[in-house]
Amino acid sequence: MMKFLSLPLAISSLLVLSACNGGVSQQPQDAPGRNEPVPQVAREPEPVPVVQQEPEQTPPPTQQPETVRQAEPTPTQRSYKAGAIQTYSPTTYAEALADGKTVIIDFHAGWCPTCVKNAPGIKAAFENTGNTNVVGFIADYDKEVELENQFGVSEQSTLIKVRGNDPQSAQKIDTLGPGPLTQEQVETFIQS
Repeated sequence: MMKFLSLPLAISSLLVLSACNGGVSQQPQDAPGRNEPVPQVAREPEPVPVVQQEPEQTPPPTQQPETVRQAEPTPTQRSYKAGAIQTYSPTTYAEALADGKTVIIDFHAGWCPTCVKNAPGIKAAFENTGNTNVVGFIADYDKEVELENQFGVSEQSTLIKVRGNDPQSAQKIDTLGPGPLTQEQVETFIQS
């Protein structure tokens, strides 16, 4: 009798199990057997919805009264070097005078043996004194005839010292030369 009771019990257990599994399961024909490993199927991850945030609203800048800025004077770049001797040009000469510098002009001729002999001593005198209130220029004696006429220079190897606010009003205040000059003589001339 036990056999008969166990059969209905087994059938009712199967029915309950199939109801829980959603019906009777059917295995596909190519499904692996019980002892074979089950192949793992790679699943693509589900896309995660991107929540876009609205940009933060920044308050408008507060209007502050503009302060009037005074433009700072920018130092003017000059083309001459104070305390040194350099090649003469009308522009650099005018700048030096406008800046209130004392100007020494060496009327030099390349063909003049005295000028050539004086040149190293004149340069060394400017380097030794380094007087930033004085600017030296080497003017070509053969080309700067108008400048020679303005200051009454009649010979090369002549140094003149001038002051003034501009080239037209500049006045000769001292002369050294013409002729051979020592470095010491030129240094004294620069400092006087």
